[in-house]
Amino acid sequence: MTSINLSIIIVNWNSKDYLRNCIASILANTIGIEYEIIVVDSASFDGCGGMLQKFYPQVRFIQSEHNVGFARANNLGVRYAHGTVMLFLNPDTEVCGRAIQHLYSHLQE
Repeated sequence: MTSINLSIIIVNWNSKDYLRNCIASILANTIGIEYEIIVVDSASFDGCGGMLQKFYPQVRFIQSEHNVGFARANNLGVRYAHGTVMLFLNPDTEVCGRAIQHLYSHLQE
């Protein structure tokens, strides 16, 4: 099994469309690093689970039954993470170029 260098944790709350663009940008621009994407939906039930299953089945999805807030939702994502480094990303973020690789490289230095 390949070791995961980076866990990208995204908390969703009624931001399914932003989330789809965010994940597309991660997948299109992040190469040369082993990573996983974990999405925690904080009880918005906006259909993001179905969208992820259809378009991004490799993304781990966690549905919280209650809106536990941003910090607790991130902590919930960490419980499922396997990376040595955690990146907490907002769903309205779009990754450009090699931004994630540069960030990870700086953290390793």
